[in-house]
Amino acid sequence: MKHESIVVVYDSGQAIAEEIADKLGAETISVQSVNNRQIENCQSLVLAVEFQSDGFLTPHWQYVYLLLSEVNLSGKNIAVVVAQGNKRDSGTITKEFCDRLRGKGAHIIGDQLYTGISGRNLENWICAISPNL
Repeated sequence: MKHESIVVVYDSGQAIAEEIADKLGAETISVQSVNNRQIENCQSLVLAVEFQSDGFLTPHWQYVYLLLSEVNLSGKNIAVVVAQGNKRDSGTITKEFCDRLRGKGAHIIGDQLYTGISGRNLENWICAISPNL
């Protein structure tokens, strides 16, 4: 049974999102279909964020970021997974993204996971964040 208070939002990283959701008992929602009500009604979010090669959010994630800016994130736990394709990010862009969410009241949990980078294990990351979701 899916735990609807945890939502995993993804763009092209559906396989990773589904793996995370399976382990957390969460629901997955595509960035193309997520809406304010779904964000407001969940307790925790896992954002499988993707950046373009220039370091900016992809257009779909820019839309979701606008949604996140419009809702009250106070008390929401948010974990961030970053697609490995963003090779220009030394962590600064993702930190700025998370800082903006914190400014809206979100509680960012755990370290951000950069997928596809050696030494970064999805299973270990899920175990580390799950008690806080």
